[in-house]
Amino acid sequence: MSVAERLKRLGAWAERDVRDVILPFWTSDFIVDPENGGFYGRVTLDMKIDNTEPRGLTLTGRMLYAFSTAYRVFGDELYREKAAYTFRYLMDHFYDKEQGGAYITLSPQGEVLDDSKPSYCEAFLVLGCAAYGWAASDQEALKVARETFEILESKMKFAPGCYYSNMSRDWKPVEGANLGNRKTPAFPKGSIMFPHHLCQAYVQLYLATGDERVKEALRQMAQLVSDTLYDPQLRNLKTIVDKDGARVGTHQSFGHDCEISYLILRVAELVGEEALTQRLRSQMTDVLRNVLENDFDPYHSLYNGCDLETGVREPSHVWWAQAEAVTAMLCGFELTGDQAFLTACERQADYIEKYFVNREHGDWYSNILVDEAGWHVVDGMHGFDKLNGGKCPFHNSQMCFEVMERTARLLKKEEQA
Repeated sequence: MSVAERLKRLGAWAERDVRDVILPFWTSDFIVDPENGGFYGRVTLDMKIDNTEPRGLTLTGRMLYAFSTAYRVFGDELYREKAAYTFRYLMDHFYDKEQGGAYITLSPQGEVLDDSKPSYCEAFLVLGCAAYGWAASDQEALKVARETFEILESKMKFAPGCYYSNMSRDWKPVEGANLGNRKTPAFPKGSIMFPHHLCQAYVQLYLATGDERVKEALRQMAQLVSDTLYDPQLRNLKTIVDKDGARVGTHQSFGHDCEISYLILRVAELVGEEALTQRLRSQMTDVLRNVLENDFDPYHSLYNGCDLETGVREPSHVWWAQAEAVTAMLCGFELTGDQAFLTACERQADYIEKYFVNREHGDWYSNILVDEAGWHVVDGMHGFDKLNGGKCPFHNSQMCFEVMERTARLLKKEEQA
């Protein structure tokens, strides 16, 4: 099979996956709460609704991104309707009309349960509103995204590319980390987690508005990755560092190596500084080649991560890291022309299709283990649920949109060659 045929197959798979597998579950009325508005906070693997589960900003913003981008890419009215519904719920219930930003956790009835404002969660307010504003030309959404950007830059940023992990409702720094869920890890005092979701949000906002201030914030993030987060000895990225830039902890997330690599290359492309772009291309090629050579299991699935001291890898595989591996390996092929990256991308996509797709109820399973005994749905990050505060349509739909765009671009190059 020629490279062009392989790219066409991959692009067609991505479109089928997002349209026929992922989005039908997330656009169904089954997950809509007709009494309180919005969406249920939890749906179990066997499709039982838990309407006692709180509603989260992270999930709501991610759903808004997925519906909005689907509408921008495909133009289907269903996606526009779902995006509009989600945006209205976000504005009417989560948005803090007095202090700006958004509350991160609500009861099903709309009562504020947590009014703190962590950078991780606030990123999804910007991401969702920017994506919706871009797709639907909605000026209210763009206004909210811009105003939130201004607050984050003036209140949350404390150094170029660096943001406080957690803040109070009135935008004062709060000690500790907060990812908007009950399993938030305890980061050491003064440590920084690279704000990759905020970076994704700013990419959407820049594409929607062309605002030079957003471009400058993105440039600073790209500079931080190149100067501080890239580890040339271990050929990976430090996702959490102390105030001096030293790595915090011994856990390495391969999913984040994948996700940040292709993201920051997109940022460099948008920023347009040649020296920074070339440096990042070299560094991220090194990271992606390390992933290619060392971080896939014998069944061609990306390991979640490892302990850097012991080298022990996690046996199960989480849905979001699988999605990020597909995009990252395709990015590696686009960067280098090395077909080993394309093969890894195809094999990971085939693994997802074979093991992660939930053929009974749609979308993907959360965690899978394949071993000598066969195929198993297992517990892990985000549990078993089909829908909860972490299990959402963000990473896998984004992967499909990325693969469709990248394969189309690569095919155009093939035709011109």
